[in-house]
Order: sequence, then structure tokens, then C-alpha cells
Amino acid sequence: MKKFLLLLVIIAVVVLALALVPNPLNRKIKGELKAKGYLEYTPEEAMELAYARCTTCHSEEKMLKYCSRCGPPFIVVVHYMKKYIDIAQKKGGVDVKQLTDSEAIAITQVWNAVVGNWEGDWRKKDLKKLLENDTALVKFLDVPPEERPIERALKGKAAPGAYKYQQEGL
Repeated sequence: MKKFLLLLVIIAVVVLALALVPNPLNRKIKGELKAKGYLEYTPEEAMELAYARCTTCHSEEKMLKYCSRCGPPFIVVVHYMKKYIDIAQKKGGVDVKQLTDSEAIAITQVWNAVVGNWEGDWRKKDLKKLLENDTALVKFLDVPPEERPIERALKGKAAPGAYKYQQEGL
């Protein structure tokens, strides 16, 4: 019985150490929990995620120059990036990990905040039609921008080089 108790204590200490002490395994586990939606992204983590995931295929300049004259709001753009990744993976030759719903929502909020959110310029009915059956993004569309935590935290911040940055004369 003492051996079992000792083993249980050692396992508990190891698990606690892995959970509390910063290390690569801890970061990997937390990253997966955030990607799956069990933990929320901080605004800084969401910004890192947006740049890391989107610059895999696009230049930073291309993303920052995107504006309401270029196309639909970012919520729709992110949805179609998810679809594109699916198609590219089926054809082969593309080594890009699919965006999870949590990642898509975090990335949408980042670009809305630092580049611009023109969802209000579009009818919700049209946006929902463009989002097709992307349940997470359709549900997210119904959340007012002022109630979106990442977007709210990054509001007023503009990335140098962004169209919004140039328009505001920053």
C-alpha cells in the first residue's frame, strides 16, 4: 500500500511539474487545447497565430493591404481559406494543417481588429450564405464586435503597413 501511495505521489508531482513549469511539452499541450477550443487565446497569442498561419501562404503585406474594396469581410475570407486547405490537401502536395474552429475565430478577430471589420457593411443574410454550413463562424457572426474578446482587446491597434493604418494617418 505504501509503494502504491508513493507511486501516486510521484506521478502527481510529475504531472504538476509538467503543467506548471514552462517547457515545450506544456506549450504543445496548451496549444492543442486552445486550437480545440478548450482554452481561449490571449490577444497576443491570437496575433502570433494569425501571422504564423496566414504567412504560410500569403505575404504579410498582402494581408495588411486587404480592404473593403478587395473583397468580403475576414470572417468569409477565413472560411474560404479553410475550404481551400481542404481542396489542396485532397489534391496533395500542400503541407498546411487545417484551421480548427477556434483558430479560425481567433484569426478572424485579429484581422478585423488590426486591418478592419466591414461585416456591418454587408447584410447578415448574405454573409451567412457565404459562410455556408460553417457552424462555428455562422454562430460567431452573431456575436457583436464589441463582445468579441480578442477583437475588443486589439481595437484601435493597427499594424504598420495596413490599409487601415494608412487611412488613419498613423
